[in-house]
Amino acid sequence: MSMERRRLLTTALGTAAVAAVPFGPAAAASPAARSASWHTVPHRGIRPDDPEGRAPLANPRRGFRYEMSYNARDLTSPWPNEQDHSPDVTETLDLLEREYGPGANLTQLYFYLWDFATSTIPQSALDNIERVFRGLRSKGYAAVLRFVYDDGVRENRRYTVQDIQRHIGQLAPLVARNSDVVAVWQAGFLGTWGEWHGSYYRHETYPDAVTAIMTTLVEALPPGLHTQVRYAEKRDMITNRAILDRVGFHNDYVTLGEGQWDYYVPGNPGWPRYLEVSPTRMMDGEMPWDKGQSSDPYAWSTVIPGIAAARRLQTLRFDSLSLVHNATVTLPGWKAAELTERQATEAQLPVSDGYFRDRAGRSVARTQFEYLRDHLGYRVEVRESRHDPSAVRRRGRLPVEVDVVNRGFAAPKHPRPVRLVLLDAAGRTVASAGTGADWRAWLPQGRAETGDDHAPPAPTTVRAELVVPPGTRGPHRIGLALPDPDFPGRGRAVRCANASVPWVDGVNVLAEVRLGGR
Repeated sequence: MSMERRRLLTTALGTAAVAAVPFGPAAAASPAARSASWHTVPHRGIRPDDPEGRAPLANPRRGFRYEMSYNARDLTSPWPNEQDHSPDVTETLDLLEREYGPGANLTQLYFYLWDFATSTIPQSALDNIERVFRGLRSKGYAAVLRFVYDDGVRENRRYTVQDIQRHIGQLAPLVARNSDVVAVWQAGFLGTWGEWHGSYYRHETYPDAVTAIMTTLVEALPPGLHTQVRYAEKRDMITNRAILDRVGFHNDYVTLGEGQWDYYVPGNPGWPRYLEVSPTRMMDGEMPWDKGQSSDPYAWSTVIPGIAAARRLQTLRFDSLSLVHNATVTLPGWKAAELTERQATEAQLPVSDGYFRDRAGRSVARTQFEYLRDHLGYRVEVRESRHDPSAVRRRGRLPVEVDVVNRGFAAPKHPRPVRLVLLDAAGRTVASAGTGADWRAWLPQGRAETGDDHAPPAPTTVRAELVVPPGTRGPHRIGLALPDPDFPGRGRAVRCANASVPWVDGVNVLAEVRLGGR
């Protein structure tokens, strides 16, 4: 077992459970005692010529993202003459979709608290923030969330550690109420754009200040959510080690080491920390603005190679990446550049079942953009499902097993129930059972830029017995559900990357079964 795999499993399952988790083909092995009465249904991945083959698979807390900024005071933009902005967040998202194209279901969401940096945030501003969250929910988006004081336009504010802690206390209940539309709550607050450089009192340079702020923030996080800082050196300043399991990273200058500000490269002092932290904590990134978007000296106007970018993002287990940055140089380059199955395999990148093959088995090239869009974060495929309808007649229970595999760049990083369900012909739930599985242990392929094993990830089997109510008759359907753990009614469920798998109210329908009553 690689060190990354052991770390990931220890984090997700606890140290005592690691030794009991099977690896390799045995992880999906069927029980030796299975009888001939079991029905097996094979499943395959999404192919380019499937009806859903070229469309983005929108799943929670992963993938490409947009970016938007609001003054909390009145929901205006901090940037003069910004075009892609409306006080109505649904209109802002419409503008972003038109300008940058589809493919995102996340957005970086900045709230600027410049007006209240040294005072209490008024209820009117908190109501504005909540209104934006409601708009995100109505459009099916979630936020990479950052609260900021200094915007680089107005004079930097003179906030203290106590001001930041007071504001976190005000914001925490609001974020908790809306955590179904929050992918990650970034550390923010300090310095220009919340990037932890240049704050008036230089709090980001003092371990005691950093530790106090981060402890308050982590303690305010809703269950399962993470926070992020930009630099390994800042995370290493935190002396309260107990909070570090909730602290990941955001790289705000992805250039693969070119230029001055991408520190996420082999040989950088922080590289070992990024490798250590990224398998189990949220990772977000953005490229610099390009010179068609900005006149700033840090703007970047050389196409960042797509295959090399995929290798770096996969190695560091990135969950999300901006679709807005470098949008007139690199992103068009990725959309124009083909990626073949052979190139992906030679680059030690994961290859989803049928992803580069049409339904006739012929090779089909994808674009680099498509590949990144589809593989950031997790990508869960069902390989096979099995059930034994004869057991319903004997003892009123329907045993079900499902083999799943993760073809994405990263393991899932938020806890989520894994349930098997029985639906009637109208889509109503007749029976449901937890599997006890922790989907954070659905491990991806080894990291491309390390000496990991790069073999395709082994399937994992989840199983449960569904208690079938007496008198249940007729055609029914068996499904796999991965609902939001805290908001099962309104939160977003996970859809598997499989062709011709019906999606019924958050359930991946995997098999049909006819029940005869008992």
